[in-house]
Amino acid sequence: MTAIALCHPGRVPVMAWSSFVTVGALFAVAALALGEGGQGWRYWARELLPVPLLPFIFLNLGHLIPLVNPHIRDGVLLAIDKVLLGPEAQAVLYTLPLPAWLADVLTLAYSTFYLLGVALLLTLGARRDPFLPRVASAIVITFLVSFAGYFVVPAYGPRTTIAHQRYESLPGRVGDEVREKLDQWEKTKTDAFPSGHTMVTLAVLFCARRRNRTLYNILLPLGSLLIAATVLLTYHYVIDVMAAVPLTAASLALSAWLAGPVPPVRGAPAAVLPTGD
Repeated sequence: MTAIALCHPGRVPVMAWSSFVTVGALFAVAALALGEGGQGWRYWARELLPVPLLPFIFLNLGHLIPLVNPHIRDGVLLAIDKVLLGPEAQAVLYTLPLPAWLADVLTLAYSTFYLLGVALLLTLGARRDPFLPRVASAIVITFLVSFAGYFVVPAYGPRTTIAHQRYESLPGRVGDEVREKLDQWEKTKTDAFPSGHTMVTLAVLFCARRRNRTLYNILLPLGSLLIAATVLLTYHYVIDVMAAVPLTAASLALSAWLAGPVPPVRGAPAAVLPTGD
């Protein structure tokens, strides 16, 4: 991020690129200071170190994406959707009325996106799962791959193009307020492809199924609603969600290569901490 900003002097606010340098330096110092092992707050600080960093990265991508790729690709994604669905089904999808209660449920599920990963990390951390670092790596790498996609295929999503009127008229008192807040907080607007919500949710479900089946059973219906909401609430094109599946698999494979695979509990009991040499 800092390199992109410095390569385009004058086009990124000084406060933005200086914050990239500052946060990056603080993150590196904290990682080195916390090191391996540790108990109490040091354990939690080390294992949860990426949690505040990921939103910071996302919220600042909006400054950088136009510098790398100024070409908006909504038209291409919309055309692909038309081929996949057919013009009739596509028209139905983006005009389909939703009852207020369903719009509220879908919106609330959609808003829990970041909390799913945090819930998994906290649950595994409370059990001192020795494979927590691998789970965290899998989730972080999935986030970063989705972020990279925004640079390759910048797009606003159907809520600002073909389904703008439908998005603005979605019913539901609770959902309407939540969507308004999400729109205000989301500073990076060209984040439709791929569906990061789908990618990270799939990665969290994959890791939860391997390390904590009880939590997986709780997160599965919530995650399913969240993924459905990406299309039904017109945040994403269908191709955004479809592309998220192989990209999630690639992200998990990359994480397994870099940090090691996330094994199922039956093959590696999660209650024992590695003691080292």
